[in-house]
Amino acid sequence: MDDDTDQTGMVEYAWDHGIISDELYKSIKMNCNFSSDAVSPVCDKDLDKFYDSFNYIDIYSIFTPICTSPGWSAKTTRHFPKSFSKLKRLHGQPAAGYDPCVSEYTETYLNRPDVQLALHANVTRLYYPWTHCSFVITDWIEGSPSVLPIIKKLIDGGVRVWVYSGDTDARLPVTSTRLTMNKLGLKTDKIWMPWFTSDQVGGWYLRYEGLTFVTIRGAGHMVPTFAPVRSLQLLHHFLVNQTLSSIPIV
Repeated sequence: MDDDTDQTGMVEYAWDHGIISDELYKSIKMNCNFSSDAVSPVCDKDLDKFYDSFNYIDIYSIFTPICTSPGWSAKTTRHFPKSFSKLKRLHGQPAAGYDPCVSEYTETYLNRPDVQLALHANVTRLYYPWTHCSFVITDWIEGSPSVLPIIKKLIDGGVRVWVYSGDTDARLPVTSTRLTMNKLGLKTDKIWMPWFTSDQVGGWYLRYEGLTFVTIRGAGHMVPTFAPVRSLQLLHHFLVNQTLSSIPIV
């Protein structure tokens, strides 16, 4: 949502979860200014070391095993703004109820000629295969460094806004989202508190004037993949404009 807070939060989250060393954390804090498009050579090297720390874990779900299916290569892609466009592939073994190789399966499936024909896709016969995160877009410069003005406009227009974040995702971590929410400068309408799925904590939420921020406990980047029941509960409460339960449901 915001280049500055997104990347600052990534570093804070990785350090807080023991993924990067104190030395690298201090060096990034000293050498990198994420609010600027300019990146120093020292910062660039530090960022390479930062992403190398995720070579053997899934940056999108730090507590689940990585995909080790025979024949699959590492496919997870990290993306930066234009100035951070050195891309690397990261490894992404199934855990109960979750298969980290699912993106590999879908990529193979969606590149089948018969599937593309049925979907009326790739009618121009592009020279590169479809991927979840394409290298082709790394030089795209039309994007805004922040969508906060859009969020503010929606709030001012009376549109209900909920922002949610899985708390085991290190690519767009809950830390980044919290920093971004703080940057909006909204007044707090309801204090930070847990919400429940049955008698278990589903996550935590904070309600601002015009916006509700929700975390989903134990969920990675693609929240419904990891927490389908809690995701459906979240969606239902948003659609009916109902506050999540702050007491156990028994």
